[in-house]
Amino acid sequence: MPLLEAAFVLDSPIDTQEVREAAFTVERRAEVMLAGVHVDIQEGPSGEMQFVQAELLCTPAEAYEWLTHLLSELEGEDGYAELITVRIDGMEFQA
Repeated sequence: MPLLEAAFVLDSPIDTQEVREAAFTVERRAEVMLAGVHVDIQEGPSGEMQFVQAELLCTPAEAYEWLTHLLSELEGEDGYAELITVRIDGMEFQA
């Protein structure tokens, strides 16, 4: 299984600890192994944004599934989470 890097910018009112906890929570659901996650808060044009970088042992398709589950986990009942840019193993996608 390859070690992939998934990096994305998240426009969300959720704090960094919640992002880390959600990343590890959905690890089992997406059947990936999360080797590490790093979250930085950055100022963006519309306020705070979070830059998230994760190292995953999985295929690119599994990394995408992990990311989908992560967004669902972060949105919850009261919050929202919107991806701005996603990069999985060097391939970049724009939301």
